[in-house]
Amino acid sequence: MKKLVILYLLICMSILSMVAEVSNNVKFMGISMESPFSEFVSSLAKKCELVEASSSYAVFKGNFAGLTECSIMVASTDGTLLTMVLSQEYNIWQQMKSDFLTIAKAYEGKYGTPTQKTLDFDAGYYDGCGEEIKAIKNDYCNYGVTYMIDQRLLVTIIITSDCKIVFAYAIIGEDKAPTELNVNTDDI
Repeated sequence: MKKLVILYLLICMSILSMVAEVSNNVKFMGISMESPFSEFVSSLAKKCELVEASSSYAVFKGNFAGLTECSIMVASTDGTLLTMVLSQEYNIWQQMKSDFLTIAKAYEGKYGTPTQKTLDFDAGYYDGCGEEIKAIKNDYCNYGVTYMIDQRLLVTIIITSDCKIVFAYAIIGEDKAPTELNVNTDDI
């Protein structure tokens, strides 16, 4: 589970490293994502149960977007703040689909048309085939919506191969000039 979470965090952070424009006051659960990491975590701890924390990440349990007992993770690296929410595991496709579409509709009402939206299956699977959970677990499900908000906040909602609905909110800090790599020509 930790490896999966770390993988999600790294993927989102690498995608976000390409985004850069100034925004103000983008929020997660009513908390400004422009806040310093420690302040953000402290504010979130008033709304959710803090499970684990360090200087660069925190894990919570709480409710989110109408879903109960979610795992909520917050991480900060080099000016990037990432928040990820994982629902409980589903074992009934129709319930997962209904929850996903209800949430996607609510997000569309708040943020407008998604930047990207995919709602399909691969490899001969389809909605109504009776084997949707098998398709999801075999990574043949492509249910996801993505929003770019205020040019710096990326919000993605996906169904993962472990039958969970996952939300990722990420905001990056200001662009930093790249550091120059010193290459010792004797080493090459």
